[in-house]
Amino acid sequence: MRTPLLLADVGGTYVRLRQVGLEGEAVHELQEVGGGVGDGTIQAEMDELRTVVRRSREEFPHIPPGLHLVIAARGYGVGRSVAGTVEQIAAFVNATRVTLVPDGVAAFIGCLWGGPGVVVTVGTGTVALVVDGGDRVRKLDGWGPQLGDVGSGYRVGLDGIISACRWEDGRSGGSQMLYDAAARTLGRVRDYGHTLRPLAQMRSIAQFAEPVVVCARLGDRMAGEILDKAAREVGELATDAAGLVPDVPEVPIVIGGGFIEAVPELADRVRAWFADNWESTPVVAPGLSTLDGCQRIGLDGVPDVFGSWVEEFRP
Repeated sequence: MRTPLLLADVGGTYVRLRQVGLEGEAVHELQEVGGGVGDGTIQAEMDELRTVVRRSREEFPHIPPGLHLVIAARGYGVGRSVAGTVEQIAAFVNATRVTLVPDGVAAFIGCLWGGPGVVVTVGTGTVALVVDGGDRVRKLDGWGPQLGDVGSGYRVGLDGIISACRWEDGRSGGSQMLYDAAARTLGRVRDYGHTLRPLAQMRSIAQFAEPVVVCARLGDRMAGEILDKAAREVGELATDAAGLVPDVPEVPIVIGGGFIEAVPELADRVRAWFADNWESTPVVAPGLSTLDGCQRIGLDGVPDVFGSWVEEFRP
């Protein structure tokens, strides 16, 4: 007999929840709840999940006791303080087992199970997981907003804000359309040097990717160049990852995630980049869901290749 599941994808911008019944069917799902994860640390992610679960409990009125809670979050290695938060969440939903898995691993499992291949997940942040023919796992990027996350919603939003600042200065690379959008969304541009705190405002910056996309659709040159840059960086990340799998001919490459799903223009640009720069076209799967990987983990377990990447709790 299967165990009922509650799945959580704790992203940089939102939290997503899914309840799965005894037959493996999705019973209920909540998309885009919560207010982001603050500074992006694993502690902030678990704190946000605790808040969302408490606030959303009435949306899942028939969760049976003894369920298995599977949480996908950025990073891994929770530590004692975070373990305490996880145990509080488990107690609130009557979970007797908790699996904590990095979001990139959950996405890979949902797409390619144990590999080999490459899965690139582009959301608020960006991460690539690689499994070669010898079951060796590598993670590329996932460095966070200061050091990486190429092509992500955060990076596109930040590049849009930088363009607004350049317009304020009268410098090349500035866009009046992005300047006007930034002023409407984030306040007076000339104050950003004092008021904008990238690590503390991850959600606000990532959400500015939406005006960037709108400006690109309206023909703004700089906004279009920002999306071109994002597509190029995602393509380069994916092909760099594929280069680590020389022992697998025509290694499968899957690119997906929430930002790709929300911005079809970016997905089209990624395909175009591959057409010009790579011998094969990747599977660009905008509907790729980390929750699907969590569900497969809950139903089928974790592939041996990812055993050391996953943490288990028995509250």
